[in-house]
Amino acid sequence: MSMLGYVADITVVQIAAFRESPALASNFADISVDDLLETRQESAFSHVPPEYRQQLEQAKRDLAAEAPPAAFEKSKRLDRARSHLAKLGPFQPILELNKTWHILHFLMTGHSNAFPSPGDALLSGIPLGEDLGYGPARLHPPNETRSFCDFLAHLRVELVISRLDFEALAQADIYPVSTKPKIEDAEDWRREIAKSFISLKTYVTRAAEKDDGLLVWLS
Repeated sequence: MSMLGYVADITVVQIAAFRESPALASNFADISVDDLLETRQESAFSHVPPEYRQQLEQAKRDLAAEAPPAAFEKSKRLDRARSHLAKLGPFQPILELNKTWHILHFLMTGHSNAFPSPGDALLSGIPLGEDLGYGPARLHPPNETRSFCDFLAHLRVELVISRLDFEALAQADIYPVSTKPKIEDAEDWRREIAKSFISLKTYVTRAAEKDDGLLVWLS
């Protein structure tokens, strides 16, 4: 099962609510990913013939009907959480880093684990709420977001990509690299990592400019 990385821009009002009710942070993370996947699925459905779309939608309903009780309970819990989240003002769209999160962390910091330093924001933060599959969501208040922004400001995408050594990544046990990829796959990785870094830098900069915090998690 893949470990995908996510980052969310969180206002001070939302931060206060998450700290008061940590479970709300977990629910927010789950809802954000579910909504992202739903939007992506709807976009894909819109490009298929109507008769095929009907089949896909029926298959989706059949799967939902056959879901185990735990899935129904989760759905009810998230529906309840939506009403609470709606009272906290609009949330910014989340940033999906896919499988590049650990590679980015390593290329930016030179190490694989989290330390109490500004550049380690993707792996650090204040744990909030329940385990999302690979640990709880982690909060960075505005001051830490500004520090991470300052750290990223000194990095150029060309510098980050120049550090990309797949053998070194594999030796350092950086997810998801286990072996040196084929040349064509390596080029795809370079493009994806460059895109993720630029998106991350832009996203964090905008959050810092608004004096917002960040919520990061793996799912």
